[in-house]
Amino acid sequence: MAIDSLENKPYEARRFKVDQDFLPVGTAPGNGPDLIMEFRDFVIVIEVTLTESSRQEAAEGEPVRRHVADLINQYAETNGKPVYGLFIANNIDSNTAETFRIGVWYSRSNERMSLQIIPITISQFNSFFKALFTTNNVTPEAVINLMNDCEQYRAGCEAPEWKNMISQTVERTVSSMIVQ
Repeated sequence: MAIDSLENKPYEARRFKVDQDFLPVGTAPGNGPDLIMEFRDFVIVIEVTLTESSRQEAAEGEPVRRHVADLINQYAETNGKPVYGLFIANNIDSNTAETFRIGVWYSRSNERMSLQIIPITISQFNSFFKALFTTNNVTPEAVINLMNDCEQYRAGCEAPEWKNMISQTVERTVSSMIVQ
């Protein structure tokens, strides 16, 4: 929301309540993503969890994919905007990364959908987000560029290696932003 290019209203983008200082007072309710950030040319669905270990995949794998797929259907029908998923956690379990690496969801009519969901740690996202503001590169396209850079390694890796490539990509992106 700090990127300030939202097409939807901030109170529509976040599905959790905030206090007078705009700090979250609780988690987002179930049956939907935590944040839906609609920009001019695309939508980013953001899911955040504190769940770790193999429990993470059990708790988040299906709902995150379903939420992204539901929004792909919603936005494809109304305006054709692509939908990207960003999954943020303290640590990314390899089983969760594998679920998102495969990136498949089947609709009720058995239509196969390819989902682009990038798993990233809170510390990786934090360093990237800080670099956006310290380098005055605050655009939604910068987020999509990072996600696309991470996405390119998905097919050629298994989950542990993909997580490593995402980490290297974030580090490289942050470093190149700071050097400029």
